Parts: sequence; C-alpha cells; structure tokens
Amino acid sequence: MDQKHSIVLGIGLQTQVLKQCPIHQQVYYDDADPSPAFALALELVKGRIAYVNAFENDAHQLMDLLSETIAASPAECPECGLLHREWHPRVGERRSNEFMSEA
Repeated sequence: MDQKHSIVLGIGLQTQVLKQCPIHQQVYYDDADPSPAFALALELVKGRIAYVNAFENDAHQLMDLLSETIAASPAECPECGLLHREWHPRVGERRSNEFMSEA
C-alpha cells in the first residue's frame, strides 16, 4: 500500500467512516455518513498539516482518492461475511425435508 492510500485509510478510520474488524483486521465501510472524513481531509490540506504532504496541498486529489477508497470498500468484513454465510443459509432455502409436512 502506498503512502497516499495509507493516509486515506487513516482518515477513514479516524473518523469512523471506515471500520476495521477487530478479529480479522479487514477494513470495511458499513454505510456510515462519509462527510466527517471529507471534512477532516479538507481541514488537513487547508491547514497544510504534514500528515497529508504526499498530496501536495491538492484537496481534490485527496478527496478523489478518499471517495474511491470508500466506494471500493466492502460493506462488511469479507472474512466475517463468509463465515456468516457458511453458518446461516440464506433465508428461504430449505436445508432438509424438515418442512415438507407443511405442504
């Protein structure tokens, strides 16, 4: 991961727009309001904070990468989601003939 992506992930996690699974350490976006992340990013660029120097004071570049990162993030931890789907079959699917007597 390059420095710019690390910065964007840090902003997303700091503002809790992006979350990190405490078990698998995977980053995901659970449909939170992204405006705090954009507000912090803009504040950091305008304040010329060293943390965002890689973006060379280009707020548009930072905002674009932040937007792309949020959009590309899964809606849940991919590993937890996989485990959940393995343990809980889809609603409506019948695992056996247990309900055949209802017909």
